[in-house]
Amino acid sequence: MLVTTFLLLTVISTLFLTLTKGELFNDITSQKVDLQAKVRRILDWVVKDVRQTNLIQINTNSPSADYIKFKPVTGINGTGDYTLSTNYIEYSYDAASDTLTRNEVDDGGTVLNSWFFDNITQSPFYSDAGVPLAAGAILTSKKLVIVISGQDQVRGSLPLTVSLTAEVKIRNE
Repeated sequence: MLVTTFLLLTVISTLFLTLTKGELFNDITSQKVDLQAKVRRILDWVVKDVRQTNLIQINTNSPSADYIKFKPVTGINGTGDYTLSTNYIEYSYDAASDTLTRNEVDDGGTVLNSWFFDNITQSPFYSDAGVPLAAGAILTSKKLVIVISGQDQVRGSLPLTVSLTAEVKIRNE
């Protein structure tokens, strides 16, 4: 009877341990998929905005690894020059709060719309792989490398990090 009870307890505890690990793996997998989707949405949004401007707009507004500002191109006038939006799009990264902020700002500096993306763990703007963006660099490389790294936690303690990169050739030169 004791041997049977011991074997039964061993089987039950092994089954319990297996189910617990399976549940943890399921939690990790679903959190990672959610984090990847969030990072992809942010990256797609930034890429879409950047593709609507030109090199000069980004370069003349003091770009850095943590900050870009530009007016989107809205069309071409009769003389072949670009017509620009009256509003700026501005992205700024705050390392202290791990937040990337997207603002739509008018010419007077008034913020018209703001979006905040939290749990972003590194500066997002580079002129080349691993080279933080600086004024003038984008005129040389003619591209903007955007890296969005997001972080989340599973069950409050296990950290998950997802990083996606896009290289955007600025087409409206």
